Amino acid sequence: MNPRRQARSIRQAILAATFFCAATGACAQEVYKMVDAAGRVVFTDQPGLAPELQLAPEPDASRVPKRIAGISSPRAAAIVDAKEAARRLRQAQLIRSQGIDPLPGEKAQHAKDGVVSERYLRRQEKLRLLVEQAQRRANETSRPQVAAR
Repeated sequence: MNPRRQARSIRQAILAATFFCAATGACAQEVYKMVDAAGRVVFTDQPGLAPELQLAPEPDASRVPKRIAGISSPRAAAIVDAKEAARRLRQAQLIRSQGIDPLPGEKAQHAKDGVVSERYLRRQEKLRLLVEQAQRRANETSRPQVAAR
């Protein structure tokens, strides 16, 4: 190989390595991924900050699903809806059971052990409402659905 060509290849390789190293240093920050109660994904650069729990809108109890992703019969759609409501109830109960312990910053300052702050109580109330809403939805979908013929 020609010495000039070899020197040129080495310079190009060094230049490419320099650009590659410079580009990777810019994204060396840690990113934390969290999922809130509604299933939305939240990315943040601060660990331990739980996203606010938001309740889903109240479902219409009189509405019987007509068709769900290719399911043609209303009865089959009602069964799928009931199974989904039961799954969401289990998920809400799991989230609530995992949220019993106070998070960092939820204990009252300058207080003895076991004293929690208002922030903890608000979070527990949101978790309770989340489970109640899921329970109502599961109860509504488990009732026999009378289809209009």
